[in-house]
Amino acid sequence: MYSKMKIKPLLSVLFLPFLLAFSCEKTGAEASDDVSVSIKISDLSGGKGVQPVKVCAAGEWTIDLEFFGEDPEPWAELDEQGGNGNRSDIFLSYGENLSSEVRELNIVLDNGIKRAVCPVTQHPYSSSGSGNTETATEIVSEPVPGWMELPAIKDEGLYFLTHEQTIVTTAFRSWSYLWDTDALVAHWVAYPLNKWTIGNGSRTDAWGLDPKVPRALQPVLLKGFKGGYDRGHQLPSADMLYKDANKTTFYGTNMTPQLGGLNQKGWANLEGKIRSWAGRLDTLYVCTGCTVAGSSKVAYDNEGKAVKVPTAYFKALLGYKKSGTISITGTTGGYTGIAFYYPHEAYSGSWKSKAMSIDDLEALVGEDFFVNLPAKIGADRAATVESYFSTSDNLWQ
Repeated sequence: MYSKMKIKPLLSVLFLPFLLAFSCEKTGAEASDDVSVSIKISDLSGGKGVQPVKVCAAGEWTIDLEFFGEDPEPWAELDEQGGNGNRSDIFLSYGENLSSEVRELNIVLDNGIKRAVCPVTQHPYSSSGSGNTETATEIVSEPVPGWMELPAIKDEGLYFLTHEQTIVTTAFRSWSYLWDTDALVAHWVAYPLNKWTIGNGSRTDAWGLDPKVPRALQPVLLKGFKGGYDRGHQLPSADMLYKDANKTTFYGTNMTPQLGGLNQKGWANLEGKIRSWAGRLDTLYVCTGCTVAGSSKVAYDNEGKAVKVPTAYFKALLGYKKSGTISITGTTGGYTGIAFYYPHEAYSGSWKSKAMSIDDLEALVGEDFFVNLPAKIGADRAATVESYFSTSDNLWQ
């Protein structure tokens, strides 16, 4: 499937930031009782990919794969079958699932005393232009990682979920969102943006259902909203052009009922500018969302479910460039920020008149953006990034 000799050094470089954080915490006598094996994403989409495997075990151990089915064919492989102590540099590689069935395997770790198992499933690959129609039977919030683009997660009956994409052979986070099962909109959608994550391709128009949310708890929007509103993307289709990733941008969970006079004009202009800014940076962390508190209007999906119409939209941006040339005073570790607030009304004017600091946007919408930034650059530097903005900066042009 893959050349182990060639792929191992490359993958170690690609996954380096993740591997540094992907370690076992227990040490000493406590570690001898800890035997576990895991991967970051165990519920796989149909495309091929590679993921690092985390092993927590004391002493010598072996690791293997168990495949399921009446006559199971191996569809994945590990680049090593054994080792000693804690490891996070072993890789599981897998190909496309071209069958019509979900396939399953177990990653099995055995140190001669204890045995640990990590179940992995892979859904069928779809090469058609149509969107997903399968959904979960229940909705469950996922563990919250320390990704830079994420705001604080509110515990108010909302659900944190995330989608992945595979870029070349690398499994990578795609977009995360906070889902409201009453309003049937995401309060926000967050994702990292740069040339690598945008990729190449075209708009799929694969209107479909989010497989992580039950059909009854998301809008079905294979056709447009009833009520005169656009199916307004929170994560723009043009921000993720790899085919499988682009399809996910057409899930109902990424849509809100949005006025065409905003969606197709002022909002679309801002989205285009954001992509151009991302091209100048190592990474632009984006959190885009909407305000539904106090909304008295609804639109209807294709099955008659009421979807709240937002009263406003917003975007919070955190830019990073390793050289530090875009930092405010040269002392913010290469980070800078800007934010935008748009009342939900027709607008075709300049994005500059809607710009503000991240702090000012937080006060308007009641969110706490980029909560993982202080741990990266310190509280004082993070406060400077969030309190300052200038549309005359060389970056924001």
